[in-house]
Amino acid sequence: MEKLSQRAIARKLGISRNTVKRYCNGENVPWESKPRQYECPVTGPIRLTVQRWLEEDKQAPKKQRHTATRVYKRLVEEYGFTGSYSAVRDLVRELRSQEHKAYIPLEFDPGEAAQVDWGEATVYLNEKKVKVQLFCYRLCNSSAPYVAFFPSQRSESFLAGHVQAFEFFGGVPRRLIYDNLKTAVKEGWGRYVRAQQPAFLALRSHYAFSADFCNPGAGNEKGYGKCMIM
Repeated sequence: MEKLSQRAIARKLGISRNTVKRYCNGENVPWESKPRQYECPVTGPIRLTVQRWLEEDKQAPKKQRHTATRVYKRLVEEYGFTGSYSAVRDLVRELRSQEHKAYIPLEFDPGEAAQVDWGEATVYLNEKKVKVQLFCYRLCNSSAPYVAFFPSQRSESFLAGHVQAFEFFGGVPRRLIYDNLKTAVKEGWGRYVRAQQPAFLALRSHYAFSADFCNPGAGNEKGYGKCMIM
């Protein structure tokens, strides 16, 4: 058995002398590990209080609204809060993100809006089984559908589907609702769309309709579910 100094052990094992000292003193043993400390989220009355403050902020001047730091200080000073700042910061971020969720009403005026999406189906064409892309267009007021079959979801099919739907219904809604379709969106997603595809912008300019884009997986923003072909 080698009798080495703590300095020599640290050098030989490539670890710090403080680590060697803790093991020698029995503070740490290799087969034991300390349980991880998980930070608890802010819940109960504290959460409701923060929620109320942020709700009141909507009526306050911008410079007087609560930052996460100000929320934390008030909780400590007024409620004796003993949690961490990071837990409060995460709560504020969560509550503010909920404020920005969009909900489109389930009732629409005639000619107000239509929903556009792509689907997929397998059909027999010239006695051959082939997969086709479905351009799905539905009026939000009446739920009346229009569906066109295309070989792909490329831009020319996307634009042609719009023109055919407008001609089929004999008019153009004031706005159209989309998922984050690449044939329409160039940069961004949902309400954060920064740029639209040039060909799609030309179509919008010609037919004078506005476009709303939904966030991924946010069916509540459409007012209807995805287009379904029975």
